[in-house]
Amino acid sequence: MTLKTIKHLRVSKGTDWLSYQRGIPKALLTKAKLLNIPPNIVKPLKLTKSAPISSIINAIEKQNEKFEDLCRLISATNARDITKGEANKGAKALLNERKIEQGALVNVDSIDDDFTEIIDDAFGIYANQDHPEWNEVYPTAKKLPEALMSAVNELLQTPKGHENFHLFSDAVDHYKAHRNKNIKVSVKSDGQLLKLNRELSKDLKRLDDFIVFSGNQEFTSDNCNVALRRYKEHLLERHKKSPATAKRDLAPSASAMRKYAEEVAMNVTVIAKLTIKEQRSNAKQREVADVETELPLIWAAAHDDSYDQFFRLHVFGIFSGSHASELCQSDVTHVHADQSYFVLGGTKRDHRTRPVVIVNDTHRKLLTEFADAAKDSMGFASICGRRATQTESTHTRLMKRQLLRATGNPKLTAYSLRHTGNHLGDIKGISNLPQFGRMFGWRPVESHIQSDYGKAGIFSNSMIAEYRKLTDKLIEDLPQYNSPAPVAAFQSNIININRHS
Repeated sequence: MTLKTIKHLRVSKGTDWLSYQRGIPKALLTKAKLLNIPPNIVKPLKLTKSAPISSIINAIEKQNEKFEDLCRLISATNARDITKGEANKGAKALLNERKIEQGALVNVDSIDDDFTEIIDDAFGIYANQDHPEWNEVYPTAKKLPEALMSAVNELLQTPKGHENFHLFSDAVDHYKAHRNKNIKVSVKSDGQLLKLNRELSKDLKRLDDFIVFSGNQEFTSDNCNVALRRYKEHLLERHKKSPATAKRDLAPSASAMRKYAEEVAMNVTVIAKLTIKEQRSNAKQREVADVETELPLIWAAAHDDSYDQFFRLHVFGIFSGSHASELCQSDVTHVHADQSYFVLGGTKRDHRTRPVVIVNDTHRKLLTEFADAAKDSMGFASICGRRATQTESTHTRLMKRQLLRATGNPKLTAYSLRHTGNHLGDIKGISNLPQFGRMFGWRPVESHIQSDYGKAGIFSNSMIAEYRKLTDKLIEDLPQYNSPAPVAAFQSNIININRHS
């Protein structure tokens, strides 16, 4: 996608700064003129031509939402009855377009000239619409709804940041801003940015579905709790055979409402946490590979050059509980070949990164295959190469095909390998050890020291030695295609890394 293909983006030749531009629909132009709203809306995006495409698209989407609010306001000028929520949102759009600050009348005496000037700027010809001769002066104009007039007056006299009226859409907007901020802070690569934006896009669609279902109501305790409970029942009816899907669709709306109540509309009491009890009982049983017949075949495929590199890495991931996103997002510069481990973080937070033992020579070769690949704009190259930017569904299909080829079992999936590792740990009698849980990334961070280790991406020799013993225990019954080579043998192939002192 290029700048020229982005709809409603204005690119000027004389400046690097970008703007949003969109025209008022023809059907609303007459009404817009009466409201002193220009026919062509232009807003600065506060971004330059060098900004990431994803940031520009997000900024355009935010302006589109404001534009649609403005169009709804213009359409409502003939409406006799509008809800309090619609009036409040329309009032905000009107003041924003007329460049009048919320709270402009705070501490302004009604006898001052400034008071009259602000009222005129805010309402235009509608400031005196209750005057008995107003219809004679403006015979073609329709009066604004009283609810809208009242909402504008209320905003003018309410200090900014002290709103006492909130909408469901305000909670959604707040949640969107929170998620976008988290992405900017946590992203470490272009591949990870694509993944996080895909996840956010899905959640935003779920939020939109909630608003469509519930309506844009006033943000009160009763409205929130009733709407969320009704939406929960609606989702359970929609996804009768998959309660887990219903729970996933409900989560963004519930999170948005709780976050807004905790951080903005603090007069709203705690919103009840909803659970879907049927989820666990109906959860799918993950198929695991048979450790005596199928695991040896999968292990052999990991050492076969004719299989896909990502699949082979995933097989070695059995012995660390690794999954696709972790493998794809691991940076090749984090492979510590001299100490026989690499840092597995994926899209997790820094403190949840963890070391994974390099199982043998073949594993080491797969990890370093893309060490010399061209880095992206953030200095990142995945140990899986181009697969880092592909979708989860692509990875899933690839894994299923390769597992079918290796074992002939069509039931095995990418999840099968991850769960086979846990199953193998149970058989070996080591899955209950706390070291095993940490190695597989299942235990919470136990100390600030461990957290700091994860942030630095450097781990102690004793920790690696523990993980090596557990890994050797897991693979002891599998054929020995090759074994971990002495450190000295790989000194010439060590990848340069920036260590923390």
